[in-house]
Amino acid sequence: MYWEQIAFCVCVIGFIMLSSVKTIDKHRFNLRKKKVIQSLLKKSMSREDLIKQIAVSGIVVKAEDNTEVKIEPFDGKAHFSKYLKVVINYCMTFNSAILVVGSIAESYFLGVRIMGNIIGISIGYIYAALIVHPLMYGLESDIKTPYQYFERRFNNKKYVRAITAFAAMLFYFFFLTLYLWGCAVLLSTLIPQIPFWVSVILIGAYSIIGSTIGGFTQSTKTNVVQFCVLIAGLIIALVLTVTRHKIFEQSEIWQIAEQNNRTIFFDTSADFTTRYTILNQTLSIPLPWAYIHSLFLPNFIRYRNIPGKKRSQFLVISNFPFMAIINSFLFISGGVLCFVYFYGCDPASSGKIANRNQLGTYWILDILSEHVPSYTGIMFASIIAYSVVQHSLGIALCGQTIFGEIIKPILSEFTNFFDKNEKLVNQFKTILTIILGIMSTGLAISFQYLRNTLLSLLLISNNTINAPLFGLYFISAFNPYVNHVGAMLAFLSNLGIKASIAPT
Repeated sequence: MYWEQIAFCVCVIGFIMLSSVKTIDKHRFNLRKKKVIQSLLKKSMSREDLIKQIAVSGIVVKAEDNTEVKIEPFDGKAHFSKYLKVVINYCMTFNSAILVVGSIAESYFLGVRIMGNIIGISIGYIYAALIVHPLMYGLESDIKTPYQYFERRFNNKKYVRAITAFAAMLFYFFFLTLYLWGCAVLLSTLIPQIPFWVSVILIGAYSIIGSTIGGFTQSTKTNVVQFCVLIAGLIIALVLTVTRHKIFEQSEIWQIAEQNNRTIFFDTSADFTTRYTILNQTLSIPLPWAYIHSLFLPNFIRYRNIPGKKRSQFLVISNFPFMAIINSFLFISGGVLCFVYFYGCDPASSGKIANRNQLGTYWILDILSEHVPSYTGIMFASIIAYSVVQHSLGIALCGQTIFGEIIKPILSEFTNFFDKNEKLVNQFKTILTIILGIMSTGLAISFQYLRNTLLSLLLISNNTINAPLFGLYFISAFNPYVNHVGAMLAFLSNLGIKASIAPT
């Protein structure tokens, strides 16, 4: 295990250095962009000359009414290169501590019938691309978030914007906290001398530092390398479990799984009290996942900034193959191979692991450390590094959104203080971001006392909050007669019912 820990430390330091360099470069570029904008605004020139100069820089400039005008360089190759990077980075989002830790553990306990989730999520892609994207992409350019759309749709009622933004940020905050908890599970599995709460604090503190400067970032190449490390590690673990099992022959592995009902890929029963039946998976999963693909703020911003409707629509569904591949690997790993690997010697019962979420990570560590020394450390470092970047970016975006979509619109009714004090506003956002980071760290520590897996917590929160949000979008888009009172009563009632019946 020492080789794994050494490899982990070396790789983490390497990823931190790469991320730091990329983050510094990003801030230097932002400073340069700000200076260019200021100098351009001071010059007196025709609009055509201004467009040409901006096009060379490839930046965003503010118009006279203080709205942002995006003017892209007149270079099709540059456009496509940027678009390709966005698509690649979007596809790499499945290099997630939540999925790796949660999916294997969930399928270990419930079997491969969880595979039906892939069908439900796939239907969600279709809903997002065909029902949501056409309307959202065609909105006015000054609408920057889904919550601004809800406000404008319902007679410019600011409370509509505030309530929907609060609900969405509540899910986003919970989602980001799961990232943090997943990272802590990986670290504590690899280095068991570090308690869970210490792992959470260490990773959370580093993420908070990044979130105060807008979040850490990584290059596309680094994201691709980390994703390939994850895929290779899963494939190696699968192959070694089948070919190098210490007790069972290859022909016996499937028999053991079948005898213990681990090979039922789809549960066709009509039991609405069980989450993983194909009926529930195809009816309840698509709606919240349609929200994730199209109205979840990071994805909304991502596809709205893509020039060209077809390219933007393709982006929405571009990571579908990666979703199917990663989830298939993880569900089969936990539902069949991880179960057979620990058959008769469950590490949770024997006390080898402290939390049930460690089942999958302990299996990967145990099988790879014996046959491929050091690789587990590299793999875990890749997952943690990517997840921390996402956590820091997300917490920063949460802070900005809560201020911009909830606090500022409400207070602007009484004072224009925030419009005159940009420096103080930035300080307020930073403090808010730090508070959110601390709260996320504290909540992640509390997760160790829950019996749910990470994937279970993700599905519960997604269905509880995002399904009502998608319902609100649906009635706002397809029912022209609904007003803000009826829409918000329906939304809040749906949210309350969902929360009251959510399993714990």
